[in-house]
Amino acid sequence: MNRGADGRPQAARPSPPRSRRGAHILSTLLFLAAIGFAVAAVFLYLQDRDKTDERIPPTALPGQNQLATVLQAFKDAGLKSDYGRTTGKSDQLNQPGQLLTVEGQNVYVYIYNDGDKDASVAERERQAANIDPESMKLTTPSGKDLRNGEPLHIAQGSNVITVLVGGDEQLASQIQQVVEALP
Repeated sequence: MNRGADGRPQAARPSPPRSRRGAHILSTLLFLAAIGFAVAAVFLYLQDRDKTDERIPPTALPGQNQLATVLQAFKDAGLKSDYGRTTGKSDQLNQPGQLLTVEGQNVYVYIYNDGDKDASVAERERQAANIDPESMKLTTPSGKDLRNGEPLHIAQGSNVITVLVGGDEQLASQIQQVVEALP
């Protein structure tokens, strides 16, 4: 028997059961691992934050432009451009038009992309040969008129046809130059 500080006999304290000791050791190890992962996450976050590499979209292959390529071309030309929120159907073009806003004006972009650049450009040229901006009907998929009495300006190049709704001749000319310069 053990004696306490006052000299009286005390019962020996039993050692904790082995399973509690194992659970305690496992809990401590997991806690230390969690701290290690947290430190690693902070380290990686701070390293990535210091890098200022700008994401550069891939260059389009000739005759295989996408909407992002056209948008970037407008931005590179100094035109304030962004994605729109609707699509436009034309009675003279068989592709659906995707909306971009360029200098506050709606520009519907019709992309011909068959995977083969020559076929895409040929299809665009075939479609463009029959375009009449005066008689073109431009609607949403549900049939709402997108033209609203505004004049339409058509530009084409590579595998892309654009339809500018409204806008002035200067903007139409800038859009034409950008579209003609597409790869």
